[in-house]
Amino acid sequence: MPFNQTCIQRYRKAILFFILLTAVYASPTCAQSYTIKDSIEIYKLLDKADEDDLAGNLDKALEQAVSALDLSLKKKMPRGAGFAYLKMADLHLKKDGSGGINSLYDKALAIGTQIRDSFLLGLAHHQLGQFYRDQSKFEIASESYRLALGFYQAVKDRNYSAIVYNDRGFVQERQGKFDSASAMYLQAIRFFEKENNIKEAANTTGNLGITRYRMGLREEAIELFKQSASMRETIRDVKGLAAVYGNLVTAYSALNQLDSALKYQQLAIKHAEKTGVKNTLAQAYTNTSVLLSRKQQYEEALQYEMKAVALYGDMGDQIKQGTRFIAIAGLYDKLRDSVTAESYYNKAVALAVSVNNKPLVQSIYQARSGFYAGHQNHALALDQYKKFIQIRDSLMSEQVSANLNEQRVKYETEKKDNEITRLKSEEMIRQLELEKQKALAAGHLAEAGRKQDQITLLKQQEELRELQLKQKQEELEKQELLARESEQQMLQSMQNLQIAENEKKLRQRQLERERLLRNGIIALSLALLFIGGLLFNRFQLRKKIQEQNRMLDVRNKISKDLHDDIGSTLTSIHIMSTVSQQALEQNPQQAKEMLQDIAEQSRTIQQNMSDIVWAIRPDNDKVGDLSSRMLEYIGQTLEARQVETRFVAADEALGLTLPMEIRKELLLIFKEAINNILKHAVASKVEITLSVSDHKRLMLRISDNGKWKSNAYRTGTGTRSMQQRASALGGEVRIEGSDAGTFVMVTLPIP
Repeated sequence: MPFNQTCIQRYRKAILFFILLTAVYASPTCAQSYTIKDSIEIYKLLDKADEDDLAGNLDKALEQAVSALDLSLKKKMPRGAGFAYLKMADLHLKKDGSGGINSLYDKALAIGTQIRDSFLLGLAHHQLGQFYRDQSKFEIASESYRLALGFYQAVKDRNYSAIVYNDRGFVQERQGKFDSASAMYLQAIRFFEKENNIKEAANTTGNLGITRYRMGLREEAIELFKQSASMRETIRDVKGLAAVYGNLVTAYSALNQLDSALKYQQLAIKHAEKTGVKNTLAQAYTNTSVLLSRKQQYEEALQYEMKAVALYGDMGDQIKQGTRFIAIAGLYDKLRDSVTAESYYNKAVALAVSVNNKPLVQSIYQARSGFYAGHQNHALALDQYKKFIQIRDSLMSEQVSANLNEQRVKYETEKKDNEITRLKSEEMIRQLELEKQKALAAGHLAEAGRKQDQITLLKQQEELRELQLKQKQEELEKQELLARESEQQMLQSMQNLQIAENEKKLRQRQLERERLLRNGIIALSLALLFIGGLLFNRFQLRKKIQEQNRMLDVRNKISKDLHDDIGSTLTSIHIMSTVSQQALEQNPQQAKEMLQDIAEQSRTIQQNMSDIVWAIRPDNDKVGDLSSRMLEYIGQTLEARQVETRFVAADEALGLTLPMEIRKELLLIFKEAINNILKHAVASKVEITLSVSDHKRLMLRISDNGKWKSNAYRTGTGTRSMQQRASALGGEVRIEGSDAGTFVMVTLPIP
């Protein structure tokens, strides 16, 4: 609240001085029970409360005010209790909102009436005016201000009279009367400067800056805000600085100077947190939201808006709460939540109607028009825009009508006053003419000349008044003509809106024709897509049949392998089992060898079956899986016989995917090569590499340092089997040997 605590302290000191004088000259039977010491102590507590309030320490200030009240009631000092009640009401309003403080005002008014203290009564009515003002009850607030001003004038307190001017300017600004608000603010500033009241001068300067900003004079507003901040810094007004820094953030943001806005926003938040005052915090949250929204950080901005709305609700400031509802709706719209956005617009409308605030309703209609236009709902957008124009023109018309009525009353009053003055002048002129004739008859020419000069002056004054009145009449007629032209423009604007609506209907019909054409094209496209889908399904079916045929070939191949390889081996095992059984008694050694052959061939069959099962499993389609299988076989063969083995697989090869047939045949080729090394070479080292050639072919290279017993590697059955398997897949097997060893190079195409 914009009360000057220094002024209150001065008034209290004056009261204390009066108490001292009373104590000196009063009789011993005085009814008061408090002493001079008690008065000093009570006012010290109230002064400390003011100091803590100014520093933003509201909790501590409230403790001091409660202590002052307790001591005043205990010592039966009603004036101290009255000041304490008002201070407590002021602090509760700043800290907690409007709830439960009416009783504090009532108690202060009752005390002021009882002891006939005009200043205390003025202060109580003043605070009540601010209380009702913040609840948008402007008529009750104005009446409270009128009563406060009367009591202040009774004690000849210009400082507090100036504060009333400031608050009345604030009410005018809330009602959209910016010119009259500015005039009242300037009057208040002049009084404050004469009284050297820096705090209130800074406060009113900031209010004037807000009014200038709303009038569109942003550069001038920024200078006023900076002046206010400079004055507040000199007196360390924490909560005032938080508010004015927030205003600077808003002004710089409007000019798109975001660096400056961010600088002052940081200062605003810092000081707002120090104060703990709800109104100050709410304004800081609002400014932070605006800045974050400019940076497109909508979710963070929404969080600050919600905090501000809650605080304004606690304070009962419905107009600001409604303004924040509009902002929240805009943020939800940017977050693509149009349902929630519209619900907040509805909340804002309900609130604006309840407080009957036309400027707020105007803002809602304007915002909703843009909202619906953004969602391509042109009918609702036009409807909201019409309502916006109507209420805007209504406000302008009301303002113009009020100004014209005021000017007409002034003109008629001046006309009557001028008529009275004219009659008086004519009477004076007739009297002067008579006196002039008498002077001429008596021969007093100098006296007659003076009378004539007076007559001439009166006539000139009368002519001047007539000219001024005529000019005012012409000005009034000009204003009335402008008002009629403005009304005609309003009608023309409505006609333009109707024309625009008709054009919109024509566009809608054209869009309907375009929609039908577009639907026809879409239907044709869908038909083509349907036909294309049928053809594609036929193609997929053909591919599926081909894949099934391929799988059938693979199964046939596996069946043939099982029949040729495993079937012949089983036949061999059967024959050897029969022969070994017959030779068991006659030639035990031969039977033992045959049983060993049977065991060997059984292991071979088992391994081949395992390889076939491994190859046909779909989860083994990577070269990496194949390399793991190879390493497993190496561990069972070469490493089991103490042969040093080095296996290297290139990274580009490990990720390749191989069809079942290729990985099966490549594994069998690899195993045949390893078996040949074990059977025919006396090798101590074997090196195996898997890689991909520049021609995108898979290469398997197996080399050893053995000395072969014969030429079996190049001419044996196993070698021919390896070459046949590779050739069937479109690859080749190349074998080269020397005294240093032999290597096998298997090359297969990568499908």
